[in-house]
Order: sequence, then C-alpha cells, then structure tokens
Amino acid sequence: MLIRKRQLSVNALAASAQAVIAGVVFFFLYRFVKDQIGIDRFGIWSIVLITASVSSLANLGLGSSVVKFVSMHIARENLERAALIVQTALLSLAVFLLVVLGSLHPAATWALSIHSKLRVAPMMLAEAYSILPYAFGSFYIISLAGVTLGTIDGCQRIDLRSIVQSCGTLAYMIAALVLVPRHGLLGLAWAHLTQAVLLLVVSWIVARNLLPSLPPLPGRWRWDALREILGYSLKFQVMAIFWLLVEPLTRWLVSIFGSLSAAGWFEFANRMVFQLRALIVAAHQSLVPAIAELKERQASLLNKVYVESFRIVLFLVLLSLPLLIAATPLISWLWHSAFEPVFVTFSVLLFVGWFLNLLSNSAYFAYMGIGTLRWNVAGRAVIGLLNGALGWLLGYWLGGTGVIVGFTVALIAGSLVTTVAYHREYPISFSSLVERRSLAVGAAGIAGLAILWPLLLHYRGSFWVALAGPVALAAIVLVPAWRHLLHAYLNPWLGRTS
Repeated sequence: MLIRKRQLSVNALAASAQAVIAGVVFFFLYRFVKDQIGIDRFGIWSIVLITASVSSLANLGLGSSVVKFVSMHIARENLERAALIVQTALLSLAVFLLVVLGSLHPAATWALSIHSKLRVAPMMLAEAYSILPYAFGSFYIISLAGVTLGTIDGCQRIDLRSIVQSCGTLAYMIAALVLVPRHGLLGLAWAHLTQAVLLLVVSWIVARNLLPSLPPLPGRWRWDALREILGYSLKFQVMAIFWLLVEPLTRWLVSIFGSLSAAGWFEFANRMVFQLRALIVAAHQSLVPAIAELKERQASLLNKVYVESFRIVLFLVLLSLPLLIAATPLISWLWHSAFEPVFVTFSVLLFVGWFLNLLSNSAYFAYMGIGTLRWNVAGRAVIGLLNGALGWLLGYWLGGTGVIVGFTVALIAGSLVTTVAYHREYPISFSSLVERRSLAVGAAGIAGLAILWPLLLHYRGSFWVALAGPVALAAIVLVPAWRHLLHAYLNPWLGRTS
C-alpha cells in the first residue's frame, strides 16, 4: 500500500495530542476568563465572534483547497507547481479579504447595535464595539494562516501542523492570563489576536522548510494557478456560506431567544464538546492528503480505507457518547463548581448532535480527498437551512434550549445526506460497516445510561453521585469494549508479531 503508513500513524497521534492539549488549555482558560469577567461578558465575547465570523464568507475556500492541490502536485513530483499554488492562494486571499472586510465592518457594527440583549445594556454594547476590530483582525490573520497550515497538511506533515497549533493555543492562554485581569474583555481580544499572528508566522516558516521552493515572503501570483484551484475552492466557499447558518446562527439565536448568560453557557458547552470530538476528528482528518495521493496512484484501495475508517469511528462513537453524556454532570462540577442546568442541558444535546455527525466524516473526508464536493455541499446546505428554520421556530417556543434541539436535529439530518450519497456512489452496504461487537458496546452503553441518568438528575446536588455515574457506566461497557478491541485489533496485531 503506497500510503506512508508510519507517517499517517504519526499524523493521527499528533493531531489527537494537539486536540488534548487544546482541550486542557481551554478547560482552565475558560474557567479563568469566566471568573474574571463574568458569564454575561463571556456571552458578549461569543456574540462578537459570531458577528466577526461573517468574514468567512470572503475566504474563497482557498485554505482548505491548498491541502488537496499541494498533496496532488507533490504526488506528481512537481514541487514548483505546489509552491506556486501556495503563493497564489495566499496573495489572492490577502487582497480579497482586505477589501471585503473593510466593507463588512459597518454591517457588523449595525448588527451589534440592533441585538435585543445588547441594545438594552449600553455599557455592554460599548464593550462589544471596542473588541470588534480586534475580532476582525484575528479572523483576517487566521484565514491567511489557514493557507499556510493547509500547505503543511498537503505535505502530509500534520504532526508539524499540530505542534504549530499547540504553540498557538498555549500562546493564547499565556496572553489571556496576563491581559484579561488588567484589561478585561479587551485583553481577551488582544490575546486572540496574538494567537493569530503567531500561527501565521510560525506556520509559514514550517511550510518553507517542507517546500524549499517557497520564498521568504510570497511574491509569485499566476492566474492559471488560481484558476486551477478556484472551482474546487468555491465549493468550499458555498459550504462556508451554509456554515454561517449552523454554529454562528445557533449562537446568535441562543443569545436572542435565551440570554447573554445562555450565550455564554453555549460557548462553554460547544467548546467542550468540540474539543472532545476533535480527539476523533483530528486523527480522521489526516486521511485527506493520503486519499488525495491514493487517488493519483492506487485508487482501487479507496473503498478499503473508507470501510476501515468508518468501523473505527462507529466503535468510538458507540463507546464514548453514552460515557460522555453520563460524565456531563461531573464536568459541570469540575468546571463550574456546581451542577449548572443550562450547561448540562446544552452539553447533552450537543454531544448527541456532534458525535452522531462524526459518522458522516468518513464520507466527508473521502470526498475532500477525491476532489468531489457536491454531496459535502448538499449535506451542509441541509444542515444550514434546517437549522435556521428549526432554530427560529423551536427557539420562539422553547427559548435557548429549543434552538439547540433544532441544531441537533439539523446536524443529524444533513450528515445522513453525505453518507448515503457516498454509499450509493461507491457501492458500500451499511451491513458491511457494522460489526456486532460494536453494536454490543453501544447497547450496553445506552442501557446503562438509561438506568443511571435519572439518578444523576435526582441527586444533582451531590458531587459524589456525579462522579459515581460515569465510573459505573464505564464498568458496564468495559467487557464488551474489551472483547471488541481484542477481536478487531489486538489479536491480529499479536498474530503478526508472534
């Protein structure tokens, strides 16, 4: 098999390690920031980030496209062309973003001014105005860093990308620890900008070491290079447009139908779920450049890679989802020193939506590596449109919780679109993907959770009950999980090494 297996394993481990580091950093950092500025101001930070995220409309999808085209040209041993692709993408994005963001800033200011919760609190609205330029600046620089980080990914050195991102995360924490106590919300914005600058500078240095054809500063631009990647990248741009109807819109609706504190709790819950989910996604995403290389050299192996990756993800979801839901009250105690009902409710719903969404990642990343994005776009469109409709409707009836319910339903529905399409296009039966031992793990986890969850809610004022819940569930799923691992992975490995 022509995929560099050792490097692929290193990439997966490094990406997972980076996700762990980020999770630990944000666990302590978010608690620190909340204690310093309060949950309402943390909600303001969330709203401003939503508003600034409109700038993702202008990134043309170039950062994500670089991964495929750099990997493709390296596989063809055309390093000069790979370097030209990187410079063209970076220069095009820098100029286009600068023009577009200048016109978006007044619109973002207006959006903040009409926000129902900020409008009635002039002091908080003034704080939101003060940090908006820094949020825009951060998004501008992070978008450029997306191209340089994508270059590292395209060289199949995701391990180095993970190191760079970990350094950026640690810099964010250190800057926030220094600046937030002195400058409050403005200090958090400065820390975010510091992280963005570090990511761009360091990732460019690393990219130059991997692609020596890259100059000290990007200086070559070619229309034919832009045209080569533009069709592919614009499909990413369409997905980015629909993505504004997903997470950013959800935050906005929670802040409207809920409260500023609800927006803050959503930021906490979503960050936690996303970081735990990233432990699986980070390793899985390392397949994209490998699949792009396979498509060029040995396309017959694509289905085998897909089946193996899906089975692993299915097992991890069935094992981890019940355990994480059971651990949510404990996480609330550890993170907030109490059982916070809004945080727990949001977290459970987000765990269900985001972790079931993981089952579509095998198809999503396979399409990215192959270069066919229409079903990825269709899935994002379903998620975005359904989320907007359900979020508004259920938010009006049920408040912030209703918004999250709509978000969860939309995530699951849109994920099915991409997965079903891939299975029809590359004939793969669902029965060939599902192993009985994985189902046994899932059944044990769901049954145990159904028994324990009412007890966790009834005794929610007890830290020790919150601790006992996930420990008891882990004991329930231990035997079927071990049997699955022994059968699927350990026995074959021992057989090869004996």
